[in-house]
Amino acid sequence: MTTSFGTGPHPVRLALTGDLDYDTCGELLLRVRAALDGRREVTDLHLDCRELGLVDSMGLSTLLEIHRRAGRDGIAFHLEGVGPALRRLLELTGTYEYLTSPQRSGPRPESGRGRT
Repeated sequence: MTTSFGTGPHPVRLALTGDLDYDTCGELLLRVRAALDGRREVTDLHLDCRELGLVDSMGLSTLLEIHRRAGRDGIAFHLEGVGPALRRLLELTGTYEYLTSPQRSGPRPESGRGRT
């Protein structure tokens, strides 16, 4: 899996390529943390999945964890470019609407993000 970053003052965009599985999900979490930590002005996180290959259960778990953390930090999560295989996985697991509906699920903390 590789990621590429496109950042501006408010949105952070990561383009994912390759597979998101047991071997690569830790790397994605580290890259997301690196992209968001220290940027208090980030309002939106976009994960572009157009070039994403296989996504296994660990990959799905990682997407859910990123979604949860973004919501906790008051950052809107956007899963974009969902291909047929990923869509099928998300629909079978009942997570499609949860991960693809734009939302901000948590209050923005007043001091620090508290990311771990």
